Amino acid sequence: MDKKRIIIGASIASVLVFLMSVVPSSHWVCLIVLSAVCGVATWEFYNMLEAGGLKASKKWGTVCGILFVAATWQYMNKYPDLTTLTGSYLPHDTLLWLTILLAVISIFFRILAYPDMREGLDNALGTLLGFMYVPFLWSFFIRVFLSGDATQPAWAGLYLLACMKLSDSGGYFFGTKFGKHKLSPVISPNKSWEGLFGGIIFCLVINMLWLLLSGGKLGAFSFNLGHALILSILIPVVGTAGDLVESMFKRAVGVKDSNTMVYGLGGILDMIDSILFASPLLYIFMKFALS
Repeated sequence: MDKKRIIIGASIASVLVFLMSVVPSSHWVCLIVLSAVCGVATWEFYNMLEAGGLKASKKWGTVCGILFVAATWQYMNKYPDLTTLTGSYLPHDTLLWLTILLAVISIFFRILAYPDMREGLDNALGTLLGFMYVPFLWSFFIRVFLSGDATQPAWAGLYLLACMKLSDSGGYFFGTKFGKHKLSPVISPNKSWEGLFGGIIFCLVINMLWLLLSGGKLGAFSFNLGHALILSILIPVVGTAGDLVESMFKRAVGVKDSNTMVYGLGGILDMIDSILFASPLLYIFMKFALS
């Protein structure tokens, strides 16, 4: 890992840490940044499919993804209130479900735009795959991000980001120093069981520090030693699975990185692949184990 890559990675992490530890989680700046991340990552995924000769409606799929992120934001914030806005009672998840319904229906109706129905079906399935892989999974990060007091910084989101990125660093360090037993040689030859163990160790350190500094809080939820130990194992394991899934996609279409926009780090999708899988895990854990 060269010096320039470390500097760029640290700079990006610093901006995200500042955003998530200072700006209130419900601030419009956060919505713009998180929507932009989703939009770029979705676009990169569709470019990957295209590189492998697979079809997808890049523009429409990306637009649907951004709208879904915005609808998830509205659902979690309960703002604007739809009942007040329309003058009629509407459950606050109405916009969320309506967005999902319209996105899926519109993706399949685009089949009619193709003279060859088989080509249209391939396009619709590719578009839907991108929607489910990036915006749908990213929406769980939005849920984690907004799980606390909306007037406070996104502490739960910061926790997940710290766990995942330090776990990645631990995996890289242990993997390069001690890695001998391949985790998945076909999909990702560089990943090892020793690297996964290192990721768990680094994640455990973050969890212990968080437990100490937060006073036993994770957003709006209580957080104890047992929770910290469980998440120290689950987050790196599930995050590694997310990394392997993206590696599987890239190997299937024959590309190295989802993009080359960030030196040494690939694209945005390469930076959030593990978070896409870890976010649903943490959200479900918070809802059922911490509440």
